[in-house]
Amino acid sequence: MHRLNFPRMIIMGMLLLVSCVSPPGEDLQISPVSPTNSSTESGPVHTGTIPEQADILAAYTYQQADGNRFLPGKGTIRNSQPLDIALTGRPIWLVAAPLNEGSIWVAVLADGNVQAFLVSGRIVESAEITPARLPVGMPPMLIIEKGLPQLLTNPAEGGSTLSHPVRFSESVLYLTQEGDLVAWENAEVGRLALNILRDARLLEDEFGRLLFLGDPTGDYGHAVLGDALEARSITLVETSPSLRVVNKILIPAPDVIEGIAPIWTDITGDGKREIIVTLSNAQEGARIVVYDEEGAQVAMGPSIGQGSRWRHQLVVAPFGPAGELELVDVLTPHIGGVVEFYQLVGERLEIVARVPGYSSHVIGSRNLDQALAGDFDGDGSVELLVPNRAQEMLGAIRRTNDGAQAVWTLSIGGRLSTNLVGVSLPDGGLLVGVGREDNILRLWLP
Repeated sequence: MHRLNFPRMIIMGMLLLVSCVSPPGEDLQISPVSPTNSSTESGPVHTGTIPEQADILAAYTYQQADGNRFLPGKGTIRNSQPLDIALTGRPIWLVAAPLNEGSIWVAVLADGNVQAFLVSGRIVESAEITPARLPVGMPPMLIIEKGLPQLLTNPAEGGSTLSHPVRFSESVLYLTQEGDLVAWENAEVGRLALNILRDARLLEDEFGRLLFLGDPTGDYGHAVLGDALEARSITLVETSPSLRVVNKILIPAPDVIEGIAPIWTDITGDGKREIIVTLSNAQEGARIVVYDEEGAQVAMGPSIGQGSRWRHQLVVAPFGPAGELELVDVLTPHIGGVVEFYQLVGERLEIVARVPGYSSHVIGSRNLDQALAGDFDGDGSVELLVPNRAQEMLGAIRRTNDGAQAVWTLSIGGRLSTNLVGVSLPDGGLLVGVGREDNILRLWLP
């Protein structure tokens, strides 16, 4: 394979340093960012693409900036001959994005080393990318600015290595080890002390707003997502024209939010985003709850009925037989694994289909991105790609008029060790990739 060199991207800007704490409703001025739309309301978002801001393309392990693991376009990977790329170690994270010619794939290894590859057709070229190493376990966030790819890292000491920063125009926003949100433009230009969950993902919308989980507590002892801390709040923050807390939704005890990020998308179809989380407690176990951005409960699904049982919320997409929006989770992915499809009926999330035999998470891992939705066989219907319980095969699960079923499978060729990643090409084609425990990156191409 050939090796290509990419110059290091430098984030520019010289601004007055401001360091202070701003309570909800108060403004902290930072330089304006450049959202893609100045409207105060979003349109339908369940089929959105990775947002572009000021010629910057961003790619995430959770596929969409708003935490919705949906891939737009139409694929032809069902009968694709997989392409295997040898790595120098065991991959634990994977991220990818389209380029003018082909795509770039970045694997983060268990020791923190990073390997990148350009893929055009079935031609693979090894590529240098900066940085060449991340803190061990840190998830990657890939940005491409004017065609040049780079992993975005914390711009100062003290950043959390359990999450990654995000970028709006010239501003980098990152989470500290103390749970603060910091805005950076060649220096710290703003800080909010918000007690953010240390491994929280900073979700973004197209208007320069962030959504994340906070107020960690150890009250619920399930401890299957990397540590024994879960969140008790959801915070919505504006970054433009100032850094400001818009709303904070507090979850009453004994419930906790069992996850590291909501899904922030339009499940009602009214053109406004809702916030979807998994609430758990020791008596009832887990249930899916939908809030609006003001904190009012929109809908709730059934509880499992006992503690230490989890529901892994995955994606909202037009799964329904007639293209209806549905939410998918995996019930108890560690001890049985049942894919569940929900429809919103009034103030209830009703389970309309179940398919057993799948596992979307490994106990103790912070990787919650082992599933992906899209039209992967080009037939006009959306499938869920999710690993089987052995994590050696991907099942493509599709809704039917009388339930749901696995309609085809993809062999991983070994045991899965990363998240699932998809790429939507400019021509609408789809690519999918995974990393394996035997040091292989496997791609399915059109």
